[in-house]
Amino acid sequence: MKTKTALSKENIFNFIFIFLTSGAFGYALTNHFLLDHPNTTLLLVTGFFFLAAIASWQRKKYSK
Repeated sequence: MKTKTALSKENIFNFIFIFLTSGAFGYALTNHFLLDHPNTTLLLVTGFFFLAAIASWQRKKYSK
């Protein structure tokens, strides 16, 4: 059983990770489609990080 402080640190880390990856993913999408500076590697990497962050958050949410 984890303590409440450990759980709150995990929640804060999940929130920060989702926030940063969504910002990077939005930046990559904007560069790729609106500004015509395609960087497919950045788009793919940030997309996978964003999906991993959401999956981790959902797994923690439903494992309780």
